[in-house]
Amino acid sequence: MCGILGQVDYLSTSAWNESKFKKALSLQKHRGPDDSGVVVGEDFIFGHRRLSIIDLDSHAKQPMTSSDGEVILVFNGEIYNYQELRKDLVKKGYSFSTKSDTEVLLYSYYEHGIECIQNFIGMFAFAIFDNRTQKTFIVRDRLGVKPLYYCKIKDTITFSSEIKSILELADLDVALNIKAVSSYLSFRYPILDDTFFDSIYSLPPAHYIELTKGSFFINEYWSLVDSFKEQKVDKGEEFYLNKLQHLLESSVKYRMISDVPIGVFLSGGVDSSVITSIMANESKDPVNTFTIGFNESEFNEFSYADIIAKKYNTRHHKIIIDSADYLENLEKLIKYKDAPLSVPNEVPLYIMSKELKKNITVVLSGEGADEIFAGYGRIFRSPYDLYRIQNIDSLDLSDDEKDKLCKNFIKKYIVDSFESDVDHFHNIYSYTSLLDKKALLNSSIPLDDIENDFLDKFIYLFNEIKNETYYNKMMYVFEKIHLVGLLQRLDVSTMAASIEARVPFVDHRLVEFAFSIPFKYKIKWGKDNSKYNSRVLMSDQISEKYDTPKYILKKAFENKLPNEILYRKKVGFPVPLYNWLGGEFKKYAETILLSSAAQSRGIYNVANIEKMLNNDRVHEDHGLAMKIWMLVNLELFCMRYFNKSISFKG
Repeated sequence: MCGILGQVDYLSTSAWNESKFKKALSLQKHRGPDDSGVVVGEDFIFGHRRLSIIDLDSHAKQPMTSSDGEVILVFNGEIYNYQELRKDLVKKGYSFSTKSDTEVLLYSYYEHGIECIQNFIGMFAFAIFDNRTQKTFIVRDRLGVKPLYYCKIKDTITFSSEIKSILELADLDVALNIKAVSSYLSFRYPILDDTFFDSIYSLPPAHYIELTKGSFFINEYWSLVDSFKEQKVDKGEEFYLNKLQHLLESSVKYRMISDVPIGVFLSGGVDSSVITSIMANESKDPVNTFTIGFNESEFNEFSYADIIAKKYNTRHHKIIIDSADYLENLEKLIKYKDAPLSVPNEVPLYIMSKELKKNITVVLSGEGADEIFAGYGRIFRSPYDLYRIQNIDSLDLSDDEKDKLCKNFIKKYIVDSFESDVDHFHNIYSYTSLLDKKALLNSSIPLDDIENDFLDKFIYLFNEIKNETYYNKMMYVFEKIHLVGLLQRLDVSTMAASIEARVPFVDHRLVEFAFSIPFKYKIKWGKDNSKYNSRVLMSDQISEKYDTPKYILKKAFENKLPNEILYRKKVGFPVPLYNWLGGEFKKYAETILLSSAAQSRGIYNVANIEKMLNNDRVHEDHGLAMKIWMLVNLELFCMRYFNKSISFKG
């Protein structure tokens, strides 16, 4: 795990500013505190910060050059199946001077060209300069586990693991991307290739940039679209259970490969408990497990984590934080971010990562399971709401029942119908409504146009998998948008503490398989009469009462985990925000959001924000507390990168 930085320009005759480049690279020292390297060529300059994980020898440092000097590689991530790939390359006559996956990647490209990426199981962001063909490839992994940003100024391409290095290096007149502000309030992060910085982009997962003299192309090399087609043939529950067990065990085993100590985030939920159980069965020594909680006992999951830690005899660590710890680390974490914090639990994740660093360097985490196995029950069940209201006249319901169904629908959605599944999805997925954003933000911001742009993007994604159910379309969009944001915050919060996070559920083989499983095995009705009892209820009233989200995953590990872990109600990773808004955090929010800097920035409707802060229910209403938290983080981010009045492009 590392940080990378580079520039490529086939047309310039100017020399690279190596001193400025090294300064920009040093901003990623937290991503790679163990070593650094820079290689300069006529058409490129590549830099690397190393966090030593595989082959700790200095010979494995980067950037790495092929033995003939023709191919240069800079790489962030892990190729988990590098040992198998190495054996195949040795058979073809290649020799290796290191035991690293970096060298395997280098010669895999040498042998197969850019098609080598189809053979990789792993997380990666890398760039390859090929002097033989005068081509450069800049590549991001299939699911976006590792970040990769770029900008293009005339003929110069600058790429990096973190935007701050681009800002330091590239000659940019950067403006705030106001679309990202609106996206953040709706979806908690910019979507698709957007960033908060105008003219700086995120390379989408499963894409690579191909550069030659005078040309620039972005190509997609992998997609999940075809995986849904396999659902047409139901292979039976037993088949899916057995294959899921096999793939997940394989994924965890791969991610246990390390030359440094490893551990696991153990929340006491299903996903982390499954990973812990597999690790314990594969490890000779007790597994290092880590759990974090708060002084407010109702927000702790310690008792559930204790059950798993005791069952598998782990070396268990507990961390407790309070509001003061939270606020102290909130601003520290902001400096590592390329966007405002998206969810409150990023801060405790960062605190826990710093504590982890005392014992380990690599940690496994359960992110991704909810996205690929439909773990957000109230959301993934919601197509059932839309289906019934659209087909109400054909349902076997009495007039009274139809009336109850309509009333429940209107109560939940504030409307009596939706034109399409896209409109419905946009409604349930948007955290902050358009009306709320108009109340929170400056009236000069063209929010209606921005909202229509979001809707167009959702329409595009939904249309990529035509002739599929709404359930499958939703799964696809969650993979394209929600999962990427989730992985981004995991990467930043852990790398800020020089910890490598690995995500077994985000193995592309497992994700492909998960998307091939018929939806009825992901969310399954409970007892025989559960669907009947739910006929007039909405998804949030149904989920985990009348059905079981992530059914196939839970069923697959019934013999390894107790039911009190597998089938307890989903908690997530709650933070006692609204508790704190009656005290220290409210004062902090007022200081940030009502400051003269915030008032002059031109983004906010300060008068309405002040009313919200003075609302008597602010310490009782989690939704209100969350909006305040998001605004605080937005302003902290702007203070760091845009500490002046904002001029934005509509």
